[in-house]
Amino acid sequence: MREITLAEQKQMMLEMMKDFDAFCNAHDLHYFLTGGSMLGAVRHRGFIPWDDDIDVGLPRKDYEKLIRIYNEERTNPDYELISILQNEDLYIPFAKIIHNKTVMQEAVDSDIKIGVFLDVFPLDFVGDTPEEARDLFKKTIALRRKIDVQKWKIIRERSWYRNVIIFIIKALSPKGRLKKLIWELDETCRKYEDKDYTKYCGFIVAANRGEKEILESEWFREFITVPFEDLAFRIPKDHAKILSKFYGDTYMTPPKDAAQKTHHSYKVYYKESAEGQDE
Repeated sequence: MREITLAEQKQMMLEMMKDFDAFCNAHDLHYFLTGGSMLGAVRHRGFIPWDDDIDVGLPRKDYEKLIRIYNEERTNPDYELISILQNEDLYIPFAKIIHNKTVMQEAVDSDIKIGVFLDVFPLDFVGDTPEEARDLFKKTIALRRKIDVQKWKIIRERSWYRNVIIFIIKALSPKGRLKKLIWELDETCRKYEDKDYTKYCGFIVAANRGEKEILESEWFREFITVPFEDLAFRIPKDHAKILSKFYGDTYMTPPKDAAQKTHHSYKVYYKESAEGQDE
């Protein structure tokens, strides 16, 4: 199979985002760029040069609607949404939209293969007081850490003692432990799902930095469209407050060269050869 370069992956992601933007507009879904993609849009007018993915968020209700309708209503058959609703054996607790003509080789202990992707996160209400928000974040971060250990694969590049710890934990875990943890995390994230509004919110399904990720719901009331490479996508109007919380007040200053590295370690390939035959 031919390997897909990072530049090619980014171009594929842009085409996927263009399609995703049109889909959300057609179905009244209120998406926005988040995380490093929001920062890239503001600081670089596109990808952070050393970044290798695109992150989007939706309010929980819109997220749930998306995962219910996307695969039935999509206009491009090369794109597919995956989540635990589509496959309960999935090893991630949030949704991805994948390019199903590609396949990824990554250090994950799972038979499920994905390809070039967009990460899709629900934005959840987390309470009306800092104490409520901190308590919920503490619970979900603990669950995320347990999930990460369960899905890690023993690899040569990892230190031997970490591999031993992973092996022991997984050997002592009952069958179906990962699946149970992911469903428990999903249920925990929905604690305030029935409320129309709480003062605080966050991407708790993917949180790992504690209080830095507790956000104010007011910051997501209005949105603007900004350039992203040769396209344009939505971000919150109050993005400066969100980015300052995530990355500090100096978020517009790129980090030093040593910190300019990608977050993931994987290779991506086309599923078909140049002649169109399955490899």
